[in-house]
Amino acid sequence: MRVDRSGFTPSKGRPEPWFRSHAGNGSGTTRPGGHRTSTPAWLQSLNRFAGLIALAVATAGTLSACNGSQTANPPAAGNTQANGSPATGGSQAAGPVVKRALVIDLDGATYGALKAGIAAGTLPNLAKLQIQLAYSGGVAGTLSQQPTFDTPGWATLLTGTWAARHQVMSDAPRQTPHSESVFQITKASSTGLNGVAAASSGLAQLLSADHSAGYLDTLADCSGNATASDCVTSQAVQMIDNGYTTIFAQYHAAQDAAVNYGVGAAQYANTLTQLDQSVGTLVAETAKQTNSQWLLVVTGNHGLSANSQDDGLPLAPESTTFIGLNQNANNGTGFNGAVAPTTLSALYASPSIADVTPTLLAYLNAVPAAASYAMDGSELLGAQPVSQLLAMVNNNNSSSASVVLNWTAPASGAITVLRDGRVIAANLPAGTTTYTDTQLAQELTTQGSYLLSYTVQAGATASPALRSTLTQVSFVPAVPLAATLTNGLTVYYPFGSTLPAADQLGHSTLGPYAADLPAAAGSVVAGPPGSAHGLLVDTNYVDSNGFEGYKLTPASGFDVSQGTAPQFTIGFWFKVQSCIATNDVPVFSNKNYVSGGNAGVAIGLFASSTANQCGIAFNIGSGSGVRADGPTSPYTQISVGQWIYVALSVDGVAKTMSMYALDPVLGKSEILAKSTGSVDLSKLSPFGQWGVGEDGTGTYLMNKCNGSVTPPYTAGKCATAPTYQEMFGELAMWNRALSQSEVESIFLSQKPLSTLLLN
Repeated sequence: MRVDRSGFTPSKGRPEPWFRSHAGNGSGTTRPGGHRTSTPAWLQSLNRFAGLIALAVATAGTLSACNGSQTANPPAAGNTQANGSPATGGSQAAGPVVKRALVIDLDGATYGALKAGIAAGTLPNLAKLQIQLAYSGGVAGTLSQQPTFDTPGWATLLTGTWAARHQVMSDAPRQTPHSESVFQITKASSTGLNGVAAASSGLAQLLSADHSAGYLDTLADCSGNATASDCVTSQAVQMIDNGYTTIFAQYHAAQDAAVNYGVGAAQYANTLTQLDQSVGTLVAETAKQTNSQWLLVVTGNHGLSANSQDDGLPLAPESTTFIGLNQNANNGTGFNGAVAPTTLSALYASPSIADVTPTLLAYLNAVPAAASYAMDGSELLGAQPVSQLLAMVNNNNSSSASVVLNWTAPASGAITVLRDGRVIAANLPAGTTTYTDTQLAQELTTQGSYLLSYTVQAGATASPALRSTLTQVSFVPAVPLAATLTNGLTVYYPFGSTLPAADQLGHSTLGPYAADLPAAAGSVVAGPPGSAHGLLVDTNYVDSNGFEGYKLTPASGFDVSQGTAPQFTIGFWFKVQSCIATNDVPVFSNKNYVSGGNAGVAIGLFASSTANQCGIAFNIGSGSGVRADGPTSPYTQISVGQWIYVALSVDGVAKTMSMYALDPVLGKSEILAKSTGSVDLSKLSPFGQWGVGEDGTGTYLMNKCNGSVTPPYTAGKCATAPTYQEMFGELAMWNRALSQSEVESIFLSQKPLSTLLLN
């Protein structure tokens, strides 16, 4: 249960500002860390042109976070006080009309609730905007799919990309998007000051790198304030008054109310009414800026489940959200009270939250050129872009592979197609909706996996309407999936769009290690080659007893590691978005993995000194330090950000173990018929469950603290046990040792085992 952090009080006019003083002078200020900044030349010129006179006020402080945790970089001369602090006040002096943008993010405000509130007249300010359906979570079953959680949603809103590009897959703390943010791009275009007022510490953490680098001039973290929503409003008002060009105001009160009370409760409806008042306050403040022309965008980062939860699943309610504009959208739909679709395919005809950043950039004349366009969204203003752009690979794993692009075309504008910034088709007739890229032979020069970015442009204006998408092409010899893989198959999880995942053979269960773990401990992600979905296990979520991750519990008689001379194989697709920084963590294990000498089986992940790689190792033990291991000097290297097929076979009769890590970039690595040494193979099943992204205890990270911490436990409580995230697909167990050719056929065929079970 989440506590209500909204701290809302009824709006009573303009909120009082929060100030914190820092020494400085009119020409610049000192950022944290001692770096000096000065007034940008472009803004000095603008101020001289406008005849603005610098205000000299001796006592005031810089715009700061409500809890004082982060401070602003100063506005330019002509809009600063004598000590370099932002000037306060209402309308600006007369001068050239400046385009400015305000984005208001209402986490937890659902499309259905907004539709009902507008109809009932309780949301008068939101009713003035053109609100339309939108979707979050990317397109399920494609590279763009991401969990419908807050942090991935914020990353998409601020970068115009899905997780395949920004690589933020969960609500884990201390993440940094790998894509350029709207603030980075606008700074490069010298469009002016950028500011964020955040109600959530997670958003503040996500943007801390942008703030430190100077792309984000002010990051006001209101999460520690008792009245966080009022703090966000106050901070955003100050940014509006002080000439900030791009402002992002994030409210979280509706999501807190939904989780605590449900979307059907009066408390939730009252919270939306209060948020509407905050929207009205901000809109009224923008109206005072007589020399500014504002783009207003109000949106949510994802929807909620039928029971008012943010469970991250790729389902229609969780993916349904909204975008509201104060200008006419180029798709011509606007708010018409449309009923939210019940299927994802119907929802994907709507705009998406990835369109917000391109829309801001288009309005501010800062859209990147087509050759460098790397956003999955497109602008909702100006020329109508292509929409619903999807890529499908034909003849994958061969030199004759091709990529088929399909999209919905605007009414006019010749079509240009680019791959990785290079034009591959130009001047296609207006209205063209498909193109097949058959020119990949020059790209597929060596065996491996290729991530390709396609951009489709409609028209050839100075600011063309663009949309981009990612697809992955593999080039490996075509190999059929071995038909013998059904022999001895005991456990099989193909993974679907919902959790908990089901064993297709019915011989086991899979779920969180403890019933009180948050839903975010596991989420659905886009799956490995040939599979629509996979499972992400996130150890940032832990209960007070230290339980984290997932566990697979075989039914009686189906634990493949039991017996005096067990013969078994464990195989699964595996992916990490980033490697662990230090130490090692379990991937799949039924033992206490604090020591490899403990009884049981383990596959572990190790840090690597090689960029974009991780180490993986295989281990069995029978206790008292008796163990056998896969390669350790160095560990077998695997690529970060790629789906790898991992398998471990143990032959208790021959007393050998075989290990596989089949990598589309690095090639295949296997160590075959390695002796199990003196390990007593009758002791490989110490627990009644297997940890998935965990070990057999379910408390690996707490145990890793070597007794220095005890319950109540929190994630990252000791420095030797940092949290981690791991993704799994096509998890299977056999009661026999697979041959090398059988394991390789899974990887090379790129087909799921379900294709054998269905035949």
